[in-house]
Amino acid sequence: MKGHEYKYSFKNQFRTMASMSVYRTGHQQCSGGYHRGLEVRDFYLIHFVMEGGGVYTLNGRKHPVRKGQAFLIYPSMPIDYQADAADPWEFCWVGFNGNDARLLMNATGFTPQNPVITLKDPERMEELLMNIYRCRGHHPHEFINMTAKLYELLAFLIQEASDPMPAQSRTGVEHVQRACDFIASHYQDPITINDIAGHVGICRSRLYRVFKAHLSISPLQYLTEFRLREACNLMNRQKATVKEVAYAAGFSDPLYFSTVFKKSLGQSPKEYMKSSKGDDTYVTRQ
Repeated sequence: MKGHEYKYSFKNQFRTMASMSVYRTGHQQCSGGYHRGLEVRDFYLIHFVMEGGGVYTLNGRKHPVRKGQAFLIYPSMPIDYQADAADPWEFCWVGFNGNDARLLMNATGFTPQNPVITLKDPERMEELLMNIYRCRGHHPHEFINMTAKLYELLAFLIQEASDPMPAQSRTGVEHVQRACDFIASHYQDPITINDIAGHVGICRSRLYRVFKAHLSISPLQYLTEFRLREACNLMNRQKATVKEVAYAAGFSDPLYFSTVFKKSLGQSPKEYMKSSKGDDTYVTRQ
């Protein structure tokens, strides 16, 4: 099996400047029947099949994937994928996350129910993904180039999937974006959902509805996930106690922080600190 993958550490200070970051990019020709095993990622990962095929399993549901198709791995969802035994896939990929990731991916043709799409212009899809791969590197200018190429790829996917967006839907997207921006700026403060709704200028129930419509989670879930992600970033960047991390990430109760952290990531903050090597994932659970 031949393949190359490049991973990028959270320690890069330029990550904190971007609302989207490339975590990894690669290209691989798999051997027949190559199987990764059950995993849970904490970032988005797009694979595009250039040749051959295989099976992608999301939440226990199998999806055949062939040449010219792409499949999306979602954060925090159990996945598995295996190359065809007789005609194994060759694919390229990019892994990424950030404050805008969920909103942008919801505008593409991918959904958790249908995580495989057939590209109208597969040659362009391959070109855009390989452009990210060719920009790989650890220097600031390379990081910025990869991020720019990532946005170009997402714009292409949104264009492929999009119909004209109704005015009401556009308004909902704007509300969600304003709420997300407010959370990014104030997550360390003791903000409430009412505070977020008040900033956006809508009622709490309306905020809940637009979040569920556009991000498939509640505002509280988004706020909690954001704080957990920042907690992981902090633990990857520097040494700190669990209490210090909890307060820095916006949790007022370190015990509650530890409980939520373990429930979401499968290990306690202390366990995460011991196992963290500055890798590009929060936790991968087998």
